[in-house]
Amino acid sequence: MDPAQVFRVVNVLPLPIWLLWMAAPRSHWSRTVARSLWPWAILAAAYLVFMAVAIRASGGFDPGSYGSLEGVMKLFDSRWTTLAGWTHYLCFDLFVARWIMNDAPDAGYWLTPILLLTFMFGPVGLLCYLAVRGPLGFDR
Repeated sequence: MDPAQVFRVVNVLPLPIWLLWMAAPRSHWSRTVARSLWPWAILAAAYLVFMAVAIRASGGFDPGSYGSLEGVMKLFDSRWTTLAGWTHYLCFDLFVARWIMNDAPDAGYWLTPILLLTFMFGPVGLLCYLAVRGPLGFDR
């Protein structure tokens, strides 16, 4: 199995959810998906598989790699570890968007630019949501 081919598949898996939430944030389908957990379970399971393949291919797991920037950079020399890292981003950015959707269920299209920022820049979208949450009354 080629990691580049797997990347193409995994990379598009969350797109329908992002598009649904940005196009119709108050719809029944958006609300249903926002309450679901299965999309994140799929991405988390894919991450687990990719990490297992990466660890096996590298001959083992070195927890010391996480202790320095150079160590982390070396981890990403592996295509499978890079794929796992990207899947980690896909899963967690989408999970942050899920939290935003559930935290402000009546915000409607006010969420679209925030969700777009979360989709493109993860923590920036979260930061923007947290900044406008109170003033716009999303904090209930």
